[in-house]
Amino acid sequence: MRADCYICHRPIDYELKAPHPYSFVVDETIALARGGTLTHDNSGPAHRWCNAIKGTHSLAWARERVAQLITQGKAPQRAAQVSAGPIRCSDWFGGGE
Repeated sequence: MRADCYICHRPIDYELKAPHPYSFVVDETIALARGGTLTHDNSGPAHRWCNAIKGTHSLAWARERVAQLITQGKAPQRAAQVSAGPIRCSDWFGGGE
């Protein structure tokens, strides 16, 4: 589908990989913590950064907050290089380091 971010309405570069702040993630419009469901009609494409700002807030709140941060120059730079660092297996899965 290659849709734009439904929070900030800007294009998503689907070639970027996590943890880049502008990489693609699926956001639950109504957060699971607030009673949302893992369904197509409760989700939308988002930038990782926009999704992190939204958290469990409403979509309307997130759109306003992201717009404020962009206007204030507090959004991450799109060309920023992000280093993921070494990948460590979680102890929760019994893998240790």
